[in-house]
Amino acid sequence: MIRKFFASVMLIALLCCALPAAAADPAGWDKFVEREMAREKIREEGPAYFSRTALLAPEGSDIDLWQLSCAAPTQEVRAAAASALVKKWFPDGDPANWEAVRGFFPASSYVPKQIVAVNALFNAVDALARSEEGKYAAAWLMMRFASSSRAKLLFIEEMPEYFRKVLDELIAEVKMPGDWSSKRIEGPYPFVPSYDGVRTINYAITNGLQFVDGAGGLASFGSYAWDRANGRIYKVEDPDDHIFRLFN
Repeated sequence: MIRKFFASVMLIALLCCALPAAAADPAGWDKFVEREMAREKIREEGPAYFSRTALLAPEGSDIDLWQLSCAAPTQEVRAAAASALVKKWFPDGDPANWEAVRGFFPASSYVPKQIVAVNALFNAVDALARSEEGKYAAAWLMMRFASSSRAKLLFIEEMPEYFRKVLDELIAEVKMPGDWSSKRIEGPYPFVPSYDGVRTINYAITNGLQFVDGAGGLASFGSYAWDRANGRIYKVEDPDDHIFRLFN
């Protein structure tokens, strides 16, 4: 209660500071107030609802939860499974820490767990946004994720058409503040890639693929390459390597 009181006081103070500008631009003032009220509601309601939802996830392995996050029989189960994975995979359950997710999923595969984790996050946002009570939790998750500049560059400026529509609807619904524009819309959804053999470094660069390092993290250069448009992950090898299999 005390925290909410102080938050309200701070919001009022912030709004008062903007009064001079409001006199000159009433429309701008209305948008500013709407944006700040939305930000406060997201901050107050989002984290708690997200945590409660994660606790409702059914028992099962990470693979079971991943599959449910994509195609559960109900949106409630889908939201719970996806939220549980976000809680488990992202340090402190915070999407802002997405770069700390490392390894491959499953461990014996070539599929970067980092990509799977972000897809699980988007699944959670999608499912949560479909309920009146969950939409602020969905917005909170996206705002935490977008607090990372690399997240915005790699996953918001470029995203599949399906999730672009989900995000646009969420923005319109909760008046979510921030720049959520995308420069490129492409690729399947879910966007977790499947392994499709070996490619050359030149192939990866020429086709604008996203490199992945040996620990499964998205990087400027690495041992693997993610073909986002076609949903594929390749192992990258130098053509001078005598064991290289020429696929180009």
